[in-house]
Formats: sequence, structure tokens, C-alpha cells
Amino acid sequence: MAENEIIDLGHTSRWARTRRALKDPGCAVDDVATAMAADMEGMCAALSGALRNGPPLSSLLRLSLGAPVQVQTVIAQFTEKGLASLVNDARNRCRSNDPAEVAAVAARLLTQRLIDQAQCRAGQEERFRDPELRSELSSQVATAFGAYEGDLRAILEAALRDGAPVRFKRRLTAKRRMSSKELMNVSLVPTGPQSTTETDRAR
Repeated sequence: MAENEIIDLGHTSRWARTRRALKDPGCAVDDVATAMAADMEGMCAALSGALRNGPPLSSLLRLSLGAPVQVQTVIAQFTEKGLASLVNDARNRCRSNDPAEVAAVAARLLTQRLIDQAQCRAGQEERFRDPELRSELSSQVATAFGAYEGDLRAILEAALRDGAPVRFKRRLTAKRRMSSKELMNVSLVPTGPQSTTETDRAR
């Protein structure tokens, strides 16, 4: 899979929080999972747009099952070739061209692929070679990514039906930025008790 594809954790601009969290020895497993969930939401939000770059995903459903040469010719036209291949794998697994069935299997395969990638990257870091920590991370990864399988299914099914793109609704709340006035007030608050000398000078 090329590293410029949206579903690859090596994507140059996406999944950056996940990669940083995995490489940071001081980042707790809970925080790693939070970074993964945030990046997953970013991917889900961008997925419908990515699917519109290139042929419609539904073109795969018009192909006969078991026609590898024809399928590869169509997949080669996609920008997101990895995703197109995954959808075709789902089609072959369920032996169907029904959009709902294919989308359900594809969403499950995609979720598992993301989990596998995260675990593989974690295995390259020294701290995650500890079996207990590795097990904890695996559980957190499965939960973080698994929570979005339904969203992936809905997005993929809409694309396979040539329907209106599904708008992904983010569930994580971003931290609100402080206004300049709030920042000024914070900067004016004393950070600690004044020393006796400073108090005397103020008098």
C-alpha cells in the first residue's frame, strides 16, 4: 500500500498524532488511544471526499466476481487503490455485489487493517515489547478503532450506492482555544506566594 493513501498509518500528513504518541516513551497508553481515535475521526471525516477522487466506488460492483484482470484494470484507476482493493476483497469474501453486504465486510476489514498497522508500528518501539503493555495497547487500539466501524460502513455503503456522501459527525471534543483576553488574565494571576522581600517592596 502506498504511503500517500488515507487508510495507511504512514500517510505523510495524516495519522501524525498516532505516530508521535507511539514514539513518545512518556505517552501513556490511554493517551496513545486518544491520539488514535482523533486520527481515526480525521480519516472518517475525509473519507467521503477521498472516495470522490477517481472512479466511483460503485464501478467495482459492476464487475463480475472472479474477473481478476478486469478488476485490476479498474482498481488501477483509483487514487485510493488500497481502499479499492479492500472493497474488492470484501466483495469476494461475501460473494455478493450488494452494497450493504459489501460495505459491512469492507468496514470490518478496514478496521482490522488499521488495528494491525497500529500494532505493527507499536512493535517497533522498545516499550511496547513488554507483553503486558503490548496487551493493554492492543485492547485500547481495538476499542478506539472498533468504535468507528459503523461510520465506515455507512460511508462506504453510500459510495457504493452512488448516493449522497455521508457526513461524518465527530464525537471527540476539541479543546477550546483561549481568547487573547483570557490569556492576558491568566498571565496577570500570580503563579505563587510572593516572598517577604517582594511584599516589603510593594509596601
